[in-house]
Amino acid sequence: MSRVSSEEQAKGFSLSVQSDALRKYCERNDIEVVYDFTEDHSAKDFNRPAFKKFLEFAKRNRGGIDLILFTSWDRFSRNIMDAYMMIDQLKRYGILPFAIEQPIDLSIPENKVLLAVYLVIPEVDNDRRSIKIRGGMRAALKAGRWCRQAPVGYKNMRDEKNRPIIVPSVHAASMTWAFEQVALAVPQSEILQEFKKRGLNLSRSRLSTALRLPIYIGKIEVPAEGKEPYSVVDGIHDPIVSRELFNRVQAVLNGSSKKRTATKNSRDSKLPLRGILLCSKCGSNMTGSRSRNNFGTRYAYYHCNYCHKERYRSELVNDALSDILNSIQLDNDSELTYCELVKRLLKGDGKEQTQKVQSLETVVNLQSERIMKLQDNLADGVIESADYMEMKTRYLELKRDAELQITELKQDNSGKTELLTKALRAIEKMGEQYTIADSKNKLLLLNSIFPEKIEFDGIKCRTVKINEALALCLSIDAGFSENKNGKLHEKLEVSRLVAPSRIELLSKV
Repeated sequence: MSRVSSEEQAKGFSLSVQSDALRKYCERNDIEVVYDFTEDHSAKDFNRPAFKKFLEFAKRNRGGIDLILFTSWDRFSRNIMDAYMMIDQLKRYGILPFAIEQPIDLSIPENKVLLAVYLVIPEVDNDRRSIKIRGGMRAALKAGRWCRQAPVGYKNMRDEKNRPIIVPSVHAASMTWAFEQVALAVPQSEILQEFKKRGLNLSRSRLSTALRLPIYIGKIEVPAEGKEPYSVVDGIHDPIVSRELFNRVQAVLNGSSKKRTATKNSRDSKLPLRGILLCSKCGSNMTGSRSRNNFGTRYAYYHCNYCHKERYRSELVNDALSDILNSIQLDNDSELTYCELVKRLLKGDGKEQTQKVQSLETVVNLQSERIMKLQDNLADGVIESADYMEMKTRYLELKRDAELQITELKQDNSGKTELLTKALRAIEKMGEQYTIADSKNKLLLLNSIFPEKIEFDGIKCRTVKINEALALCLSIDAGFSENKNGKLHEKLEVSRLVAPSRIELLSKV
């Protein structure tokens, strides 16, 4: 195994040097090379692509690899805890890690101390380097110098002293325009569409974050650390937005944030399906909003913000769901069949139940007798204490299992039967309950019926499956069970519903 990071390569740890040393070591010691890999990732952990491929190879060829060779232990890992865990994993594959320049015989216990030293030194070096880098970056921020990835509208450069600096990029004018549009309360979705036309692809969250960065008015944020508080200093870069425009944008964003919070806490009564409705064209989540026509009347719509190919009046979708729920009915025969089925499953036949209880009581008595005999055998020296404990534990488990089954068979299920009756009444009144419920409870009711989200194409609703208990109730009804294509209603299709053709009750004894 050969590994470098970009900065190490400049110090002479090049891949070719390591690979050459490893191959010569194998030749001198008559070691066959079955897998050779190199990587240029940091050794702070083992989440490295090349090393993952090696582990997959080692797992497939368990027992066929004896060694994994590297030049020194810092090539293997720079994290002592991760290193110990990986060494243990490699041992389970029958592989011994070995550093040719820092050889250790791990079969000698005292050598584990030396291994700890070899592993901890690189980790300390990494930690010290990280502290220096963070300190350097913080000092640069305090000096007004941006030394990270440049935000949208800027690009990373170097000054005459080769120090990092940012300067306006070709997208600077676009970001200035974006601030101006937000100040006029133009939706960010429209700004993003214009950005795409200009060849600038940003996500909604990235744009929202950028609009709050004071870097665009020539300021640099210095985060709090230790006893030093958060601060904002003057940057050495050129601003691309005026302070006045930036403050106007912050006021708009803060107002929009409060408005969004209020909308989230009080769901729109006209848009109860937000969160469970999917676009039938692209499969993305559909959202909902209100718009005003030329006469000032506001209408609610469900629409897709991804493909922009679907937009439906909320009444059309809401009415379709109401029609589906109102159509769910059980005829008297189906209801009686379902009740009888559940009652028998809960209670069972009386005679059969009595026989089961008697059989289990025999098991309880038998195990009690065996435990008493064990105690006598232990006292007489017939068996050892270890054998006594093993057999006693086994007999006690059998006894407890039987006692638990007896308790379950004897318990009263009248309360469950009553709950069943209430549940059947609730199914029949599902449509009525949905109509009078508020938006929050409508969503809860729909989520209980439809475990997966719902697609609407303007005419029909589609979903993957419906609640299993409800599906069982409906499958008993001949009208539903005879329909083989999973269509429960003219406005609802269930793509994976497989309804049984009939349900057979327990035979009478």
